[in-house]
Amino acid sequence: TVLADFLATNPRLKELNLVDNRLNDSDAALIATALRSNTTLRYLHLHGNEITNVGEESLRLVLYDESSLNSAADSNHRCNIRLIDIFIVVGYIGNNSHSRGQINRAAKVYKLLSIRNQSMSNVKHFGNIDVKILPNMLEAMQRYHNAASVHNANAHSFRRNFDVEPVSIVYETLRKWDKVMKLCKSLGAENMSIND
Repeated sequence: TVLADFLATNPRLKELNLVDNRLNDSDAALIATALRSNTTLRYLHLHGNEITNVGEESLRLVLYDESSLNSAADSNHRCNIRLIDIFIVVGYIGNNSHSRGQINRAAKVYKLLSIRNQSMSNVKHFGNIDVKILPNMLEAMQRYHNAASVHNANAHSFRRNFDVEPVSIVYETLRKWDKVMKLCKSLGAENMSIND
């Protein structure tokens, strides 16, 4: 716990090599908890330890917890963890590959929104939003999309990983047209039709 407590203080440490230290799943869970508040560590080497799939999952979740948008946004966006001969691959991102944590964060949030969009499940998470914030929502989706494209500079890779346009995600949340029409009326567009 001394190591985990130290990491949680956010020391100016950029790389930590803990190879072959007989660390186990409990140690991995403690390290994962410490990494939630650590924004300075870029590389953590843990290969050669006794960490099983259980500990690996604890570490993966600290890098990218896709259980909710807040969890994805609150994940660690700086650290890359090496458990074996390769770094933990966090779904689409291959870890926090961009040097700016904000870019990694936006890419993770946008990926989760894109995955949910494919199954049309964003609606259940955003179904009760106030329609007045929809312009802000569209702007945020565009920002996340732009950051995700910076994160993945290779256009082919970007299309493969983020094949949902921001407007598609927003449109999915607007499936209740009565809310949209109320918004249009409040903005003075009473005579506007869907074909306009």
